[in-house]
Amino acid sequence: MSAPPPPGGPPLVIPVPPNIGEIAASQLIGALLNYCLYGVLAVQVYVYRLSFPNDKASIKALVYSIFLVETVMTALNGVDMYHWFAEGFGDIITFSKPLISPVYTPIFGGVMAFVVQLFFCYRIYIIKKEALVLCVFIALVSALQAAGGIGGGIVAFLTANEEHDHIRVIFVYLWLIGDVIADVFIAGTMTFLLLNASRQQHKQTNDIVRRIVRLTIETNAASTIVAIISLILFYGTPNTTYFICPTMVLAKLYANTLLVTFNNRAFIHGAGTNTHSASVNDSYSRRSGTRKSLPFSAGLGLSSETDTYTGSSTYNGKVTVTTHSMVDTMRMEDYHNKQVAL
Repeated sequence: MSAPPPPGGPPLVIPVPPNIGEIAASQLIGALLNYCLYGVLAVQVYVYRLSFPNDKASIKALVYSIFLVETVMTALNGVDMYHWFAEGFGDIITFSKPLISPVYTPIFGGVMAFVVQLFFCYRIYIIKKEALVLCVFIALVSALQAAGGIGGGIVAFLTANEEHDHIRVIFVYLWLIGDVIADVFIAGTMTFLLLNASRQQHKQTNDIVRRIVRLTIETNAASTIVAIISLILFYGTPNTTYFICPTMVLAKLYANTLLVTFNNRAFIHGAGTNTHSASVNDSYSRRSGTRKSLPFSAGLGLSSETDTYTGSSTYNGKVTVTTHSMVDTMRMEDYHNKQVAL
């Protein structure tokens, strides 16, 4: 045991351990991935701003609030990186302190997952109102995972260590397992409902539904896989910091999932580079027997009586069909003319 430093002398410096790379790599890689996903999110918000300026105020508030929160979280991550790898460089004691990380990792990560999962519950309810019980179940599971994230963050912040104490372990398990269960149920439920709703629809609508199903599975699979990896690392390697890396990016994954869902409206009709819109007013809707469709941001607006799909960013008395080429537009207009003739 080393003697304490003499009064007025230099502070005692603990030698850097030989496995410092294994200790520091998780925080460093997690922070770099966090910055990359923030850049992706910024582009998503920019695309949303250009593509859907007439969206409902509530949807805009959700998008911009999430972006603001993620900006603050990224800044807090930068503060920790400065203390860990700049000001405290070579000081293993400073590096072992969680600092602000419990705030922007488990706490805001759980809250962000809760917001996005509630949005998907709302979409499920819009598609099929009879699924209300399942929506409530998913919402409760999401609330539990948010409680686990908040509780785990508070415990880690108060104890100021990264040890797997009993209470913290329970909260982390609740957070990560709840994330996985909610995401799996959301992806499975939406896939089943969308495919089932599209069986009696037009071929073009079926193609659109398949794209939406693929997007739903891909986006929910990303957060599910990362949560599973975090859970495995947390349980399988309790004396390491490996689990920190995947948990640091969970909040950004959920935020990007929501923005991808909104922005997908602009690209739902497939390939092509020139994007424009063809608008059909309500008089056509009445003549062709179609019903007013809900905004795609809320649900699909699939009707059991018609085969007309509408991809309107906001419903303001018009049905807007977004296309990506002149050929798509001609085909859509020809389809509309046939419907009117019928």
